[in-house]
Amino acid sequence: MNAADGGGMDRAEPPHDVSAKHPAAAYVRMSRATQDYSIQHQLDAIQKYALVKGFTITRTFVDAGHSGLKLDNRPGLVALLSEVTGANCGFSVVVVYDVSRWGRFQDADESAFYEHLCRRCGVSVHYCAEAFVADGTPMSALLKSIKRIMAAEYSRELGAKVLAAQARFSGMGYKQGGKPGYGLRRISVAADGARRTPLLAGERKTTATDRVALVHGPADEVAMVRKIYQLYVKHGLTDRRIAALLRQKGKPRAPDMPWSSVAVRRILTNPRYCGDLLYNRTTRRMGSAVTANHKDQWVSCNDALPPIVTRAFFNRAQRIRQQRANGPEREAVLAQLRSIYQRHGTINIALCRCHASLPGGSTIIGLFGGYLRAYAAAGLPPLRTASGALNYRTSRLLAAELCGAVKRYADLAGGSANATVRKNILLLNDTVQLRIAVAACRLDGDGRPRWRIPLRLALPADFVLCGLMDRENTRVERYVLLARNQFTHDAMFLSERSMARVAGVCYDSLAQIFGVFNDQT
Repeated sequence: MNAADGGGMDRAEPPHDVSAKHPAAAYVRMSRATQDYSIQHQLDAIQKYALVKGFTITRTFVDAGHSGLKLDNRPGLVALLSEVTGANCGFSVVVVYDVSRWGRFQDADESAFYEHLCRRCGVSVHYCAEAFVADGTPMSALLKSIKRIMAAEYSRELGAKVLAAQARFSGMGYKQGGKPGYGLRRISVAADGARRTPLLAGERKTTATDRVALVHGPADEVAMVRKIYQLYVKHGLTDRRIAALLRQKGKPRAPDMPWSSVAVRRILTNPRYCGDLLYNRTTRRMGSAVTANHKDQWVSCNDALPPIVTRAFFNRAQRIRQQRANGPEREAVLAQLRSIYQRHGTINIALCRCHASLPGGSTIIGLFGGYLRAYAAAGLPPLRTASGALNYRTSRLLAAELCGAVKRYADLAGGSANATVRKNILLLNDTVQLRIAVAACRLDGDGRPRWRIPLRLALPADFVLCGLMDRENTRVERYVLLARNQFTHDAMFLSERSMARVAGVCYDSLAQIFGVFNDQT
């Protein structure tokens, strides 16, 4: 049986290889309820074709309200293909109204592939409203290919026409789809300009000739929008801090929808709050990914609705956002960190977040690589625990700095030291694994120093290089280089008395370890 033997309905003679009352399936698709060739119209045509050909429609697969551009949004066709490729398919013919109902795939080969998949499983596809007969001849294949290309091109041309119409109406000040935004509402406008009642969420305009305009929403929402701009422009708060403040007030932007930094950012960046409408800033055509359009392609309409904030105030907010996007001056941030430390006698992330003028964590990471590195760049003393020892975060930062020093000395010695997937483990000369650690100085009850060298047997390395801090924990005083066969526990404790047992592997500097006596660190 030839694939897609779908001659016109005037061909009354049934094919010789199809027996009477042959089980068949029907596939129908329609994008919108208002378009031609409705579901019932397609089913009626398919039933007439089945009677002429001697088929019995035993299954019907429907995609109502689904575009033909892609497969993944068409559950009916997906179910059909799953049935066809299954072990117990109950039909050997699929009847479709025409090629465009099978799909308007932008790649014509994709449409042909799904038909070929059916044919390979012993199921032929018939198009009951097409004039060509799929008898396997080159002319038949050519006509079907042209039909597939025409189906795809129709969607492209329709998309261009819709875009042109939407751009025109947007330029006239009418909204083109989507939610109005917090503090705004949609209203249906008749063709003669008369305004109807506001539209509720999810409600469509009254008639197809009506247009949709934006108006102010409830007074409390309008006041909230103005407050957000005040907090951002005059008080210097960030999106995140504004959202946190609004959550503390206990008034959500919608039922069960608390304020978030994303919601605040949308309000602060959308020009509709100063009365302007922008359209076509992004494009998502033919099911493709969203892409940003160049400003030349934007469609703008000034004063399309009454402003909630003045244009000058909105522009100030955009300038502030641009300045923050470019990143604050490093020295300004370092000065703020020093001020926080002087005021509180310590510094941590919680204190930094309490200061509205200090940029957020993402900016700190972008400028310095993290808060710890920012503290170090500001020249702040190392953080300590209550007992006076370095805390974990400071030790981690010092270990990272020691890794960098080891890499430099390895290069000076004519070798290499490369990072591995494991934290603070370097690969020397692509052969030897070296763990880097820093041991803070801890004083016992008698004021005698001792150190705990972390060895981490669970993550073994060939050697462990540990920097021992001085009594004040301000700098590395000496280094201990231990081979794996020299330790059997996860940690080694050293004191001034026990230092003699590692005297042979104790060094005053990295230069001594690497045999480079021109200290360039």
